[in-house]
Amino acid sequence: MGIRTRKILIALTLGMLCAHAISIIRFGPTPTGAFISDVIQLALGLLLLPLTLFTASRSHNVSRHYWRLTALAYSLWVVAQALATYQDHTGTTYLAQLTGFLFSFWFVPLGMALFLDPESDGNALDRRALIDLIQGLLFLATAYFYFFLKSSSSPDSDLASELRLPYLACHSVIAVAFLLRGWIAQVKAAERFLHRIGLFLLFSCGVDVLYYYGPGTKLQTGDWFDVLWSVLLVVPLMITISWEDVEPANLDENSSARNQLATQASTLLFPALILVMAAQIARSRPIFAASMLVGSFACSSARLLLTQKRLLAAQDALRREASHDGLTSVWNHAAILDILERELIRAERNGTFLGVMMIDVDCFKGINDGYGHAAGDAVLCALAKEFGEVLRTYDSLGRYGGEEFLVVAPGCGLAESHELAERIRVHVAERAIAVKDGTVPVTVSIGVTASGGIGLPEQLLQQADTALYRAKGTGRNRVEVFDQREHSELPKKALSAQATS
Repeated sequence: MGIRTRKILIALTLGMLCAHAISIIRFGPTPTGAFISDVIQLALGLLLLPLTLFTASRSHNVSRHYWRLTALAYSLWVVAQALATYQDHTGTTYLAQLTGFLFSFWFVPLGMALFLDPESDGNALDRRALIDLIQGLLFLATAYFYFFLKSSSSPDSDLASELRLPYLACHSVIAVAFLLRGWIAQVKAAERFLHRIGLFLLFSCGVDVLYYYGPGTKLQTGDWFDVLWSVLLVVPLMITISWEDVEPANLDENSSARNQLATQASTLLFPALILVMAAQIARSRPIFAASMLVGSFACSSARLLLTQKRLLAAQDALRREASHDGLTSVWNHAAILDILERELIRAERNGTFLGVMMIDVDCFKGINDGYGHAAGDAVLCALAKEFGEVLRTYDSLGRYGGEEFLVVAPGCGLAESHELAERIRVHVAERAIAVKDGTVPVTVSIGVTASGGIGLPEQLLQQADTALYRAKGTGRNRVEVFDQREHSELPKKALSAQATS
């Protein structure tokens, strides 16, 4: 939104507020004054709706959902104001309870912003959002029975006098919850939104106090008090017009943990309020109160189970990340060495062999230099898939480091391991690897050994490494088997220099 557009919207908003004040001074609580007052407030609400939707469309991550909930809340307010305008103009009263209910609890959809995770990417809401919506509807139903059916015997006010204080307390609790949630959020966009809405709801609660207990008690539509109701629309309009979304910052583990804890704690707000109201409703309507409690408990339990499911999935992802290579998705260095040690112990216990293959990509530095490191990464990923096509389901493939891979092949002696390695070599040599700028011919050199009275993984790795560098030193694109009768080794660094020269 450009600066000029903002100035126009601010001028329009303040102009409508001034027009409202002038109409009250000129007409007062006459039918004409009441109608003009209602229409101006309805116009402010109708202006707020597209602005909140526009703000949602240009916001990112969870801010987008915050503003969508705001638009839903003010949609309810606009419906209530339209009904009030109709009633004031026609003199009908049969919609009074519905109008009063919408005016009192229009902000409940906005309260569901407390349940959103500020760290969410905001691309889509999961099933927990649907559960939160049902919980909000249960709160509305309970509030309707508690506040409005009880007050229906009092024709002088929307709320019976003994229920005004609980209503204001309920309103205040939600406002304070916004402030606390914003304080804990530590995500800039969430903090700004939650703090501003929390302060606004406190201001709204203060206006309600003045209406129910202060000078607004005896006033009618069109009196000066209506200006305060208009201010309650001007404030969110100004917040919407001045809103600038900010990119989320990466949080440390402690901040993220506090965010998650605060999110889960916020979901207890509506169930707690339902419990308090249902305890009072149970005296006259026990079946309804029990239904609301059971429904709220079911929603809370379902949300808890979904959260637990997500936690388990996150734990599985962390375990996989800890044991798998981030680029190729095969076992990482530590994991493949653990597998080698386990399989070696099993082979000794069962009296079988264990094949070990060290695979190195030939001239990999040339691939990186000639095609770029992105192409080099693509080659490693493609090779990992090619190896998997040849290996048996119970063989293990890991990235040993850089362009080196390690294969652990249970039940393979030297002959079987050599045969398997040769199939891998031929399979790779016959296929060019596709990269961004074309294809890259790739070959591999493989060093092979197998356990036979060897009880240490380090010895097998050393033997496979020796055979590998012999394969690279004698022309590459070869498979070499470690000769058990050979005990001398060329220095590894010297061979490495020779292989890359």
